[in-house]
Amino acid sequence: MSENDKRKRKRKRKFALVWSGIMVIVLLPTIGVLISLFIDSIIGITSFITYPINLIGSFIILPIGLFWALWSNYSIYKIGEGSPVPTKDTETQKLVIVGPYKYTRNPMIFGYALFWYALGFFFNSLFLTLGFTTVIIVFLIAFVKLWEEKNLEERFGHEYIEYKRRVSFVIPLPQKKEK
Repeated sequence: MSENDKRKRKRKRKFALVWSGIMVIVLLPTIGVLISLFIDSIIGITSFITYPINLIGSFIILPIGLFWALWSNYSIYKIGEGSPVPTKDTETQKLVIVGPYKYTRNPMIFGYALFWYALGFFFNSLFLTLGFTTVIIVFLIAFVKLWEEKNLEERFGHEYIEYKRRVSFVIPLPQKKEK
């Protein structure tokens, strides 16, 4: 790969990182909050957690979720030389099995799920906490199971299959011991 191609690829990776960040941290949550609050009002639920417990829960969960999401994106970008948007020009070049990926194969999903739960608690929205968050998580898990894992197996072969055997899917857990 020429130096010019490397620079172009790096620009595409940065663009994908920034654009996906805007989409998943700003645009989609704004839409989700507005829809969820509207649905809560239609079904007559004004709150489901006592104030200020909802805020306390939110302020505990949100930084944990953001930490996992940002740490995983940083690892994909720096170590894997890719981006969270798996296109031909931005997919990871190296299998990342360190950092947050040492504890879960999908730390972005874990962090993003916590982010959505924190939003649900903050806005005291039952639908946001249970409905919208569930739809987001199910969609992400389906995408990973149906496309991304197959793609990673094709690209990284036995190394990914062995990693998949040792490391949990979404919930961070200690790695399984070698037999």
